[in-house]
Amino acid sequence: MQPVHSEVKPNPLQDANLCSRVFFWWLNPLFKIGHKRRLEEDDMYSVLPEDRSKHLGEELQGYWDKEVLAAENKAQAPSLTKAIIKCYWKSYLVLGIFTLIEEGTKVMQPIFLGKVINYFENYDPTDSVALHTAYGYASVLTACTLFLAILHHLYFYHVQCAGMRLRVAMCHMIYRKALRLSNMAMGKTTTGQIVNLLSNDVNKFDQVTIFLHFLWAGPLQAVAVTALLWMEIGVSCLAGMAVLLILLPLQSCIGKLFSSLRSKTAAFTDARIRTMNEVITGIRIIKMYAWEKSFAELIASLRRKEISKILSSSYLRGMNLASFFVASKIIVFVTFTVYVLLGNVITASRVFVAVTLYGAVRLTVTLFFPAAIERVSESIVSIRRIKDFLLLDEISQRSTQLTSDGKTIVHVQDFTASWDKDLQLLEDGDLTVIGDRGATLSGGQKARVNLARAVYQDADIYLLDDPLSAVDAEVSRHLFQQCICQTLHEKITILVTHQLQYLKAASHILILKDGEMVQKGTYTEFLKSGVDFGSLLKKENEEAEPSPVPGTPTLRNRTFSESSVWSQQSSRPSLKEGAPEGQEPETTQAALTEESRSEGKIGFKAYRNYFTAGAHWFIIVVLFVLNMAAQVAYVLQDWWLSYWANKQSALNVTVGGRGNVTAELDLTWYLGIYSGLTVATVLFGIARSLLVFYVLVNSSQTLHNKMFESILKAPVLFFDRNPIGRILNRFSKDIGHMDDLLPLTFLDFIQTFLQVVGVVAVAAAVIPWILIPLVPLGIVFIVLRRYFLETSRDVKRLESTTRSPVFSHLSSSLQGLWTIRSYRAEERFQELFDAHQDLHSEAWFLFLTTSRWFAVRLDAICAIFVIVVAFGSLILAKTLDAGQVGLALSYALTLMGMFQWCVRQSAEVENMMISVERVIEYTDLEKEAPWESQKRPPDAWPQEGVIIFDNVNFTYSLDGPVVLKHLTALVKAREKVGIVGRTGAGKSSLISALFRLSEPEGKIWIDKILTTEIGLHDLRKKMSIIPQEPVLFTGTMRKNLDPFNEHTDEELWNALKEVQLKEAIEDLPGKMDTELAESGSNFSVGQRQLVCLARAILKKNRILIIDEATANVDPRTDELIQKKIREKFEQCTVLTIAHRLNTIIDSDRIMVLDSGRLKEYDEPYVLLQNKESLFYKMVQQLGKAEAAALTETAKQVFFKRNYPEVAHTDSVVLNTSNGQPSALTIFETAL
Repeated sequence: MQPVHSEVKPNPLQDANLCSRVFFWWLNPLFKIGHKRRLEEDDMYSVLPEDRSKHLGEELQGYWDKEVLAAENKAQAPSLTKAIIKCYWKSYLVLGIFTLIEEGTKVMQPIFLGKVINYFENYDPTDSVALHTAYGYASVLTACTLFLAILHHLYFYHVQCAGMRLRVAMCHMIYRKALRLSNMAMGKTTTGQIVNLLSNDVNKFDQVTIFLHFLWAGPLQAVAVTALLWMEIGVSCLAGMAVLLILLPLQSCIGKLFSSLRSKTAAFTDARIRTMNEVITGIRIIKMYAWEKSFAELIASLRRKEISKILSSSYLRGMNLASFFVASKIIVFVTFTVYVLLGNVITASRVFVAVTLYGAVRLTVTLFFPAAIERVSESIVSIRRIKDFLLLDEISQRSTQLTSDGKTIVHVQDFTASWDKDLQLLEDGDLTVIGDRGATLSGGQKARVNLARAVYQDADIYLLDDPLSAVDAEVSRHLFQQCICQTLHEKITILVTHQLQYLKAASHILILKDGEMVQKGTYTEFLKSGVDFGSLLKKENEEAEPSPVPGTPTLRNRTFSESSVWSQQSSRPSLKEGAPEGQEPETTQAALTEESRSEGKIGFKAYRNYFTAGAHWFIIVVLFVLNMAAQVAYVLQDWWLSYWANKQSALNVTVGGRGNVTAELDLTWYLGIYSGLTVATVLFGIARSLLVFYVLVNSSQTLHNKMFESILKAPVLFFDRNPIGRILNRFSKDIGHMDDLLPLTFLDFIQTFLQVVGVVAVAAAVIPWILIPLVPLGIVFIVLRRYFLETSRDVKRLESTTRSPVFSHLSSSLQGLWTIRSYRAEERFQELFDAHQDLHSEAWFLFLTTSRWFAVRLDAICAIFVIVVAFGSLILAKTLDAGQVGLALSYALTLMGMFQWCVRQSAEVENMMISVERVIEYTDLEKEAPWESQKRPPDAWPQEGVIIFDNVNFTYSLDGPVVLKHLTALVKAREKVGIVGRTGAGKSSLISALFRLSEPEGKIWIDKILTTEIGLHDLRKKMSIIPQEPVLFTGTMRKNLDPFNEHTDEELWNALKEVQLKEAIEDLPGKMDTELAESGSNFSVGQRQLVCLARAILKKNRILIIDEATANVDPRTDELIQKKIREKFEQCTVLTIAHRLNTIIDSDRIMVLDSGRLKEYDEPYVLLQNKESLFYKMVQQLGKAEAAALTETAKQVFFKRNYPEVAHTDSVVLNTSNGQPSALTIFETAL
């Protein structure tokens, strides 16, 4: 485990001065680097000391622990919210003052605007005092604007930091808890759920802190605005406020509906990602069984349910955004309709002061306040989910003080022998990176790394859970003698094993059965009493376990059977499913490739693919037209008001000479047009948002399906090269973005972009001169945006790539939880997690600050624009009337927040398009051969089961080493062939070639049909495999046996009966339709292996391949499997990869492989006659007695087959078979 960071760049924020902090100048060096080259992880600044994961997590954990204690004393449920508030209220309260100042300034702005417009209404070229006052007001107006620009971003930066701290602290606590979960608790939660807490739930904290203060600022501001409006336009302001208040509950209703849909969606998403996780983990098996279609249907149905919920919630969101877009229009419309109908006269200053005031309050009341409510309610749901998780049972933490007498006992040099050969095979020796959960190691190597790790710990007591079964006989003997007997000879060692030949060395033997002790004693005592180990356990029992016998430490409880049997055995089914032996040299190169970060800009092509995936181009054209119409109606409505005010004031002036009698305008005409424009704005606004969501959510659905299809068709190599986390990330995070955030951001961007265009157009229409300063401003903006995006894009990508390790670390920790605990490595893993978190925080910190750097500069551009409009209109006062100035200025003021929001959203859209790009990248992966091809084999094929290997070479990847070299062999019909060889000889690769997990060179024929000419499914469905690590999938037992419903219930029950699982299944509450736990963890390994056998029995194929399934299984189950295979598959061709020679000694022929070449291929007895043969040497390594017994069996079989008349009597044969270690025992030996 390398440290995550070698050297860190100190954070320049620590000693930046005030000016630098306000304008974010301290980031300039970073932007310079980003401009020159791509940013790498080393360019990131180290985390501020107060933002370190360890510090934050422990701080919050402290408050939470206090809260739990306090709650226990009061006998009530502890509240995580309380703990959070206690931890963060002080720092957060200070930010509230910022909010107050900012919102106050916003309310003051319109008043000064009104004063400026007043000057135009009462324009008198001779009055210089009025002009100076007007200049004064204009200066104050622009000063406010600049002040807001700076304050807003400082505030925002600090609130987002607060959110980040809360999130990091939460993640620390969740991970800490995950390491301490008890057995019971593990049953109540799944890996997927914990990953979801860490990926989705904690992200809510990033957003909630931004809006929280508006819960009180919103109502306060509304009151202040109402008062000001009352002074300006009297009672009719209440009409506008009423509309606002009606919109609020409407929006909160939508919010409520939205969050209920959200939690339903979350449940579907959880299920989909959990299933995806299983599919990717067990992909090898799925491919060998040709079960892709069944899983495709499963995922498709989950996804359909999920997407229908997402569409509904998207429409709600669309309504919300649209209501926000048209709210101000409706409010102003209602206000002035009432105002005019009450007999008042419209003036420009009144109109635009009201419009701007409403604008100020509308943002807060219709956007921030509801957002605050929505975010708070989402956070409460998340906090509840996290709290439930944090309250699950923990294992009791026992700390023991061990005395040390200062003698070193372990001499590790004796031990390296069994690995040194392997370490030479591995390219970088002991620095080789082993893939996700040891993907690149074979089963035997994993077992040895495991043992080496244990020995290296130098403990006093060793509990070894059958480490010898996954390796071949020679290595097994070596490990036992050199490591267990020599290196650990001064230690207390308890060995659980199925291998009886090692009993002699034990100083004490316990025989267990059904969790109870049957007998204990020494080897010699047993011999004297004439106990036959095998016969002790003839009853059908099932994977027994070390029982808690007084004096021996209880190893574990039985509840979590998956880990109990497998903890030492390579934890969950690894990525290298089905090909664990014989893979070192070849797949090391295929280890982990770096996650690709695409460079540069996102092409137009990505956008085109994204849109066309969602709808026909005709609909896209309609969408475009709708958007234009909505914006035009939007601007015209305001323009009509100003036109009306101008007409009115023109009348006032002409009449003014004769005693100011106001001439009436034709009200119905002006109001009618005004109403029409308002209705148009509303309708277009709503139609356009719904359509955008419809198109984009659809395209997310299409692309997800394409990506999933492409993943299912990818060759196995792809899964070896990419860790699960990386593939899952595409399905969880990236698809999540496309379902949820991207459509929303896209719509938001389109709306704001069109509004910005509208603002500039209006200003230019009023004062054409404005175009002159606009040109340089525009150029500055474009250059700035490009300069910013060079860095920002890299920062965002760094943020994504530094997030992956956090998840990978979490999920591999959960997979190897038992191993971490048995080595007491929790501390180290927690530190590693914190280091990963800190690395992500570095990227996140840069992401926050760089976007603020940009926003401050954007708002500066807007402020300049406002200044130009304000002073420009004063200079040109002669030619302008009040209405135009009001329109231009009030529009220019809205530009302040909006312009930078628009640009931010455009960058956001581009950033999220990275998700689309990543998904599209996975929609055309390299594919395996087609599942069905033109040439279909006959239905009955293969009738004989003859397999011919004709000069076969095999590699896993084009650039990888050749694993099978020039292999030529013939397997006759119904022949039983054993395949043996040392670790790495290419035994499993032979099977991979047969199944075409990667395309072999040379020819493999099965019954006169060339395997490479037919479709993969046609080929794979016709061969049955019993894999090395048995895999069950979530779902029912029925689905696990027969995913395509091809068999009747009777057939299924018969198959279960054959493998003696019928009783076990009948005891389940729903019999065969009981849902299994994640990865079938409620069955023991032995039972899972039997399920795999039942699958093979059901398929009734002519060819059966067994990948030493017996390695993890006790001899009793082993014997059952062997017996069933001999009975059921007598008419089939059977290939068995074996480590234990006794399982294949009675085969018809034996294939001996060595480093990818076929060395020997003959009957076992014939091979044993040749003292030079590899097979003879392998048998001799088992020790004299065992070798003699095997030779005798081979002889019997040979004679019985070739010279039946010479064969000995049957009884003898039976005896010898009993002489082999083939009895079911599990025992602990204390050496």
